[in-house]
Amino acid sequence: MAHAKQDKYAIYEQPLNERVRTLLRLEFLFKQAKSGMAGSSEWHSRQTMNSLLDILAVLSARGDVRSELIKELQRMTMSLARLEDSPEVDQDRLQPILDECRRLTEDMRAVRGLPGTELKNDELLSSVMQRAGIPGGACGFDLPALQFWLQQPAEIRQAQLEAWMSTLDSLRQSTTLVLGMLRDSATPTSLIAPAGIYQQTPDKDLQTQLIRILLPIDSPCFAEISGSRYFFTIRFMQQADTAERPVQSTDDIEFQLCNCGL
Repeated sequence: MAHAKQDKYAIYEQPLNERVRTLLRLEFLFKQAKSGMAGSSEWHSRQTMNSLLDILAVLSARGDVRSELIKELQRMTMSLARLEDSPEVDQDRLQPILDECRRLTEDMRAVRGLPGTELKNDELLSSVMQRAGIPGGACGFDLPALQFWLQQPAEIRQAQLEAWMSTLDSLRQSTTLVLGMLRDSATPTSLIAPAGIYQQTPDKDLQTQLIRILLPIDSPCFAEISGSRYFFTIRFMQQADTAERPVQSTDDIEFQLCNCGL
C-alpha cells in the first residue's frame, strides 16, 4: 500500500513503542547511507560515513535491537506459517516472504554480539567517531587520516564503504522486512478531523504499533501525532512561513488513517 500511494500522498508516521521507533530511525539512516553511496564526491562519502556512525550509535544505545528483531521475525514466521494451508491465501506470494523471514532469522542468530561490533575496531572509523560530538570535528586539520582517505579515487572509497555497510546487511534487510510487513498490515480508513484535530483509542485486539496518516500531496497541512498505543491525538498544522510557529488548522481535514500492527 505504501509504495503505491507515495506519489499521491504525503505520509506521516508515528511509532507507538520503542522497538518500532528504533527501527524507523535505522531505516532512515540506511536510506541516508544509500543516498551517499550513489555519489562519488568526497561529500557523498562523508554522508555515508556519518550515517554509518549514527547507525552504530543507535545500536550501542539500544543493545537489544538484534534480539528484538529476531523475536519480530519469529512472530511473523509463526503467523505466516498458519496461512500455508489456507486456500484463500495466494501461496505464490506467501512462500517467498515466509522463506525470507526464516532466512533472516538464521542470519540474525548468526551475528555474534551487537551488529557492527567489528566496525568499532576500525582505526579510521573509531577516530571519526571520537570527533562526532564536536561541531565540525571531522575537518581536515582535526583528522588528517580522514582527509587522506577522502582524497583516494572514488572507486576505492566506495569499495571500502560497501565493505563497512555489508557487515550490517542482515540488520538492514530485517529492518526493511519487518517495517514493510507492519505497514502492509493495515488498510487506510477515510476520516475527518473536525477543526484540525482527531483523537482515537486504538482497538486493543489490533495491537497497534505504528500510526500512518495519508494526506494529499498538495495539502496545506501536515500531521503532528502524539500519544501511545492506548490513546493518540492527531493535529493538522499549517505553517505559512518557516519563520513562524505552526498553528493548528481550523478547517475540517479529510485524511486517511492506518492502524498498523502485527
